Amino acid sequence: MQKETIIPESRDNAFRDLIIKMPGGENLLTCMQCGTCAGSCPVSHEMDYTPRQIVRMIQLGLKKEVLNSNTIWICTTCFSCSVRCPRGIYPTELMETLKPIAMKEGIRNKNAKFDTVFADVVKKNGRASEFLLFSKYSISEPGMIKQAPFGISLITKGKLPLSVAKMDDTRELEAIFKLGEENDGMETEK
Repeated sequence: MQKETIIPESRDNAFRDLIIKMPGGENLLTCMQCGTCAGSCPVSHEMDYTPRQIVRMIQLGLKKEVLNSNTIWICTTCFSCSVRCPRGIYPTELMETLKPIAMKEGIRNKNAKFDTVFADVVKKNGRASEFLLFSKYSISEPGMIKQAPFGISLITKGKLPLSVAKMDDTRELEAIFKLGEENDGMETEK
């Protein structure tokens, strides 16, 4: 993948300063680029930039590149990078901090579709349903049709139940989602 040359005009120091003040960014400037986070990440091979590169890009104030990266959406929040960082930087928290900022900026990543579908299924039912998740995501992601034979084999073997378990009362869950949405709005305004 060809990377563009960094020019001084592409730097956004206000973005860097904002991230440093947010959860996970407190020790960002102490990163020595050792690569432990990238080496620990089980999905770095799927990312356009490794966690180490994202940290460096934030240090440089490369807002556009960071927020348009697929890395923040692919992170599985396994915390391998955060646990192993010798400088106490938390790339996992950084990724979770960057998502709402990207969304507020109007940046939508194709990997955000799954997050949206998952949240909708949980909001409506109070639980995750693999069948609903697979069905709804397949509709929004045409490439998933290739997975249909696998899904059918799971159904026929009883590994993917068609019934949807629902919570009796989802009011508390709705309140949690509402609070999360309100907090996302407040954090990105800071």
